[in-house]
Amino acid sequence: MNRAAHLLWALAGLALVAGLASWLHRHASLGAGSSLELGKLYLQSAMSPLLVGTVSGALVLGLASVAVGALPNKPRAFVSRKPTLSPLAVVNEDVHTAAREMILELGRHLRVMARRPEPDIIAIMELLMEGAMRVVASDVHIHPLEEGTRIAFRVHGMLEQVIVFPREHHSRLVNRVKVLAKLPLYQLDKPQDGHFPLSSQDGPADIRVSILPTNHGEAVALRIARSGMKLPQLATLGFPEALLERYQQILALPQGLILVAGATGSGKTTSLYASLGHIQASRGQLTRIATIEDPIEFDVPLFAQTQVNSEQGFTFAQGLRAVLRQDPNVIMVGEIRDPETARTAIQAGLSGHLLLSTIHANSAAGAFNRLIEMGVEPFLLASSTAATLSQRLVRGLCPHCRTEQALTPEDAVRLDAAGIARGVFYGPVGCERCDGSGYLGRTAIYEMLPVTPAIRDAINAKVPSARIQEIAVREGMVPLLAAGVERARTGATTLREVFRVVGG
Repeated sequence: MNRAAHLLWALAGLALVAGLASWLHRHASLGAGSSLELGKLYLQSAMSPLLVGTVSGALVLGLASVAVGALPNKPRAFVSRKPTLSPLAVVNEDVHTAAREMILELGRHLRVMARRPEPDIIAIMELLMEGAMRVVASDVHIHPLEEGTRIAFRVHGMLEQVIVFPREHHSRLVNRVKVLAKLPLYQLDKPQDGHFPLSSQDGPADIRVSILPTNHGEAVALRIARSGMKLPQLATLGFPEALLERYQQILALPQGLILVAGATGSGKTTSLYASLGHIQASRGQLTRIATIEDPIEFDVPLFAQTQVNSEQGFTFAQGLRAVLRQDPNVIMVGEIRDPETARTAIQAGLSGHLLLSTIHANSAAGAFNRLIEMGVEPFLLASSTAATLSQRLVRGLCPHCRTEQALTPEDAVRLDAAGIARGVFYGPVGCERCDGSGYLGRTAIYEMLPVTPAIRDAINAKVPSARIQEIAVREGMVPLLAAGVERARTGATTLREVFRVVGG
């Protein structure tokens, strides 16, 4: 509760006490007399201060209630709204519009709270994170500028500004994040990383914290890893039908290594969970599936899920070695990021386990040389890997207002350079259902490289990634750019969006 409300409540109490005290004083001083005289005196002298005190107390109480309602820490109009958004698949247009409106509404409430002489940073931070969870933001950015602190959400891959916060409160906001993540407040000149749990009306989440010193102060990036969301389905992620059927065949293999490559925030972990869900549905609930994650993003009852803790020395490699002793059928490793984890994962793929993991690489072909750079022997990599998958997320076109769009000269040159045929493509227009943006949600584009004998020979020979890509394309792989252009032809996205995300 704010200070003004406290003051008004105190005044209300004083007014009531004063009225009661005055009535008692006058009642005691009436003395003996007739009942009529006592009644007149009572009405004339005793009741007046009591009524005045009561009325004034009620008036102040009313003002206090108004003050509390006018300056809420968590505005009811905001917290009562709850659209359901999908983190990856194309979302309903009404929900997307609601998310935009809620971000604007959140910004208005935060501006009201920030105008107070001493704003409640704890309440502001709670409201900010609750808003991010409500609109299914993947990240919250707190970036210091010369004129203020810009706070923005990343929703469906695009940054949406929430508010420019007063510059004088920036350090207090950053310190609140440090307190939540249990990071030292005095360290201002070094990067810091941490995390903290978050419980909200939209479910639990683990917030990954990254703090980086800049010329205007510390910049904060908060990655939201939700742990209470429904397990995604492969069929809803945007796989073309032929590619989905081939990928499901690979998921049916009894052993081997399946790697998903892509940039940060490209939906790799979502694809892994969907793959595990398909494996469980196709093989039965008795299939033992174990995961090693940082953090656990989906709480799945039938999975044996383990959270790594680097601060305590429990790494992906240690977790994987421990999980192998549990005799699982399928293993998911959140990320292969070091040589020890890479070598252990390769051994797991060779010893009768199906292992799925993510890796930071530019393409499906580039995943092999990335592991070789980590010290994995090429012949072991070639023998253990079943397939690699590369993916990107692009904004989806609004199906209600999209329209055919002529190719620009620049786009035509890019298509010709990539050897892709020209054709009819679509562009954004903007309508009420997409809030005038022309886009609704996001969808994924994929390329998949199965390890064939020719690919295996190329890996053993340690040829460049470009050469492995050529062999895979010759054997039928659809490259990421061509897959994106094909999605653009169907109107799922725009050609410019594909070039923005994939390049080319």
